[in-house]
Amino acid sequence: MNKISISPGKNNVGAYINNLDLKYLKLDQKDQIKDTLNKYGVIFIKKQSLNPENYQNFAKSIGELVEYPRLKGLNNYPYINVLERKPTDKSLAFGGSWLHQDTSYLEKDRPRYTMLLGIEIPVGQGNTIFSSGFNAYKKLPDDIKQKIKNARGVFSSAGPISKTRLELEKRSGIQSSMTMEAEHPIVQEVNGQKTLYVSPGHLIKIKNVEDKESENIRKILIDHVNKDEFIFSYEWSKGDLVLWDNLSVMHKASEVKNCTRIMHRITIK
Repeated sequence: MNKISISPGKNNVGAYINNLDLKYLKLDQKDQIKDTLNKYGVIFIKKQSLNPENYQNFAKSIGELVEYPRLKGLNNYPYINVLERKPTDKSLAFGGSWLHQDTSYLEKDRPRYTMLLGIEIPVGQGNTIFSSGFNAYKKLPDDIKQKIKNARGVFSSAGPISKTRLELEKRSGIQSSMTMEAEHPIVQEVNGQKTLYVSPGHLIKIKNVEDKESENIRKILIDHVNKDEFIFSYEWSKGDLVLWDNLSVMHKASEVKNCTRIMHRITIK
């Protein structure tokens, strides 16, 4: 087996880990994967051939697996959720349109990592968009850094991205879940680096400031993390695995129209 190599993604968002077969990991390779994930926030591992057991076993090497109640689980593998987009689907893709950090509306026990495996991939559609909170914080103007250094945001499951969840629940026949809200620091330190925790799809206001100032800060931050210089649009191939840290990386799904896209997702605590 060739030696593992690391190459940064576009705009230094995330990193590719090359020359790796996840079915046959050595201990030092597991450590290298975790170190790269900690440094870059998201990793891309291409052209894997994983059955559900292989996939789940790799996820367990990262952390404790968590069931995600709003998505269908794979038969005999309840921690593997199936994200399927059909040619007849007309609604927004689940998790689409707004950058977000998964379950930022939970006060505690937020799942730390999300992992996707490409099962059936349409050509030229269905990219996942990533924005680096690390990079966005570094390029934030000093006056804004000063303004938000102790700021806390209010994150809600009824934020703008909730439209995609409600449509999924409707299609699945699931009763709509109750609205949940949580407060978190906007600036957080993750693995020794400061990052912006903004989650545009869930952030509804900034605490302890007037409404006008809250909306002004919210807009500045959301516009900032959406700048092209912090974004990488990842183009999937069958067998690709992507793993990201929800504390330091935002993501969103791009649209898929008139074709099938199937992804297997695992949530990790």
